[in-house]
Amino acid sequence: MEQSIDAKAQKLHLEARELGQAGNYEASVAKLEQAIAIQPDWAYPYYDLAFTYLLKGDFDKALQFYQKTDSLQPKGFFTTKTALYSLQGEAAGKFPKGLYGYYLQIEWTEDADKKFEIVKTILANVPDFAPAWKELALLTDNMETREKYIDEGLSKDPDADTQGILLLNKAVIVNEAGNKEEALQILTTLINDPYTTTGNVELAKMVVTQIKG
Repeated sequence: MEQSIDAKAQKLHLEARELGQAGNYEASVAKLEQAIAIQPDWAYPYYDLAFTYLLKGDFDKALQFYQKTDSLQPKGFFTTKTALYSLQGEAAGKFPKGLYGYYLQIEWTEDADKKFEIVKTILANVPDFAPAWKELALLTDNMETREKYIDEGLSKDPDADTQGILLLNKAVIVNEAGNKEEALQILTTLINDPYTTTGNVELAKMVVTQIKG
């Protein structure tokens, strides 16, 4: 749903992002809090506040603000679903503290070998971390091996966003193997699942269109 955002809140948010990118986290937090005070129903400042606290190493506050983001955008907002899955797992002792921050280094590097190294390190120590299986699948060229990694990720009770990406890629592989109807069934189920994020619903619809030609 589109919403009208106060111009001053938008300006404060932009200034906060610039401060955060410069490493001035305290000033960024202050600007984000001001934006929230003006527009408390806007998810974006909460999301950036969560990320800023993550960078500061305050995982409890990061989790708190990712939860707030998710409450405002329950059908998904950027990486919120994966952040919650990871940080809630860390808080519960299922995953080691700092895992999500380490995982994000995959996104921050353009070096494919470095990405692969990070993924393998995570899975060697935390084999139940579903997002790493997703990344490993995306880094793998062999379709048979990729499908194996996708199935591993799906077996680890992934968050909604990770699950959607895994199923989208599985549908593509199945279709390329000549099983068009099975691929369409995977995608239709994904689209109709209330658990699926809005972004993945739209991606699934695009893939359906491509498969149908």
